[in-house]
Amino acid sequence: MKTMQAHTMNLAGASYEIGYGLGKMYAGIPPLRALHTQGARGFGSEQVEAARALFDRWCPGLSDELRGFADALEVPPEQIFYYSMTYLLPRCSQIALLPSLTADGKPIVARNYEFSNEAEDFCLVKTAVKGKYAHLGTSVLSFGRDDGLNERGLSVTQSSCGFPVGSMPSMRAPALKGLQYWAIIRGLLENCKDTEEALAYLKGMPIAYNLNLLLADKAGNAVLFETLDGSSAFKRIGPDTAEQLLFATNHAVLPELIPGEPEIMIHSAKRYDYIGEKLAGKTGVTREQLKDMLLAGYPGGLCCHYFAEYFGTTKSMLISPKDGTIELCWGGRKENGWEIFDINKPLPSATRNIEINLERAAPGMYGYQKR
Repeated sequence: MKTMQAHTMNLAGASYEIGYGLGKMYAGIPPLRALHTQGARGFGSEQVEAARALFDRWCPGLSDELRGFADALEVPPEQIFYYSMTYLLPRCSQIALLPSLTADGKPIVARNYEFSNEAEDFCLVKTAVKGKYAHLGTSVLSFGRDDGLNERGLSVTQSSCGFPVGSMPSMRAPALKGLQYWAIIRGLLENCKDTEEALAYLKGMPIAYNLNLLLADKAGNAVLFETLDGSSAFKRIGPDTAEQLLFATNHAVLPELIPGEPEIMIHSAKRYDYIGEKLAGKTGVTREQLKDMLLAGYPGGLCCHYFAEYFGTTKSMLISPKDGTIELCWGGRKENGWEIFDINKPLPSATRNIEINLERAAPGMYGYQKR
């Protein structure tokens, strides 16, 4: 067992002001300052300019935020770690149920996020940039978002599609120059009001990460958008479609992309099959049933405590686009409690202690199997 700190944070104002305020805050916290200003070897001013051009096209306002952050810390932009990590690890499970399947007749998204406790922000942020949609979401490297819900009722979550892609030596090298998922998710939350606008926004976007992106809106529409080494495909469901359920773990499930991934990770297949067994063909699904699924231990559930292996459940969520709420449980432990946050209510800045279990995975869990 290990005790960690989880945070809530409220950010509002112009992009530069938000970045500058974060920088002033982190300047007084040596570990955070060191984390965010470590840069990366071979990433200099030329790469920063290329990243800035990409951000300005697809994540407008982010460059100003990062400029404010660098100015507050009094460092050159190339030292800001976010640039090298975003311009180009999570596992995770995610589920979208439309109103016909839920007990309260409202669309709901359930998701687990697996990562390392040492690399996780453990921070829920409400962000209201002037001229953009306000959103609630958990942060990655402070400026990115792992997931979230905006004021118009658009929910965005993700899971890796195949082995995680990134700039670190242990990760799969990207097949193209483009964006990491945390920049994509923030761009969608701040600029799109529903799944149709989100699909249009994604069109032509250079996405370097292999991604299962799950979109849902308050009107009862959902989309699974997948990318794999530069190729993409999507599946849409809504009030008038026969299918009312979408879910994904860590492999491609859309027919267009399956040929590009002949083998899948054993743990991904087991979690995918578990979701199907629990939910396929079911109606009247309650939030408590979904919470039980999220916190039930693998392989008889979706929760994992293998933090040292970058496979620990850092957070579990139920997102209600219709109600504008996120229910959040930190650390994959019911004992940490479920908290509910409303996009339409103030989010006080606060810090609390949580606990996580430290376990080791069984041999063979990270192996591959044929489809």
